[in-house]
Amino acid sequence: METEEASAKSPANGSQRQRRIDRCRAEASEAERLLRAGHPDVEGLCLALADWSAALRMILEEEND
Repeated sequence: METEEASAKSPANGSQRQRRIDRCRAEASEAERLLRAGHPDVEGLCLALADWSAALRMILEEEND
């Protein structure tokens, strides 16, 4: 019987984790790109950048649990 811990490290979950990481990085990069381009919604983009960066940190810290 496979334990929950072992299943969390299965290849399928690894690829899902990588997709989550890639999305966080892409969304944060897009927010940063828009900020650098002078988009007028500075507050919203800063919030988005902070949120996606926090989400990425959480995903990366799951590995250490």
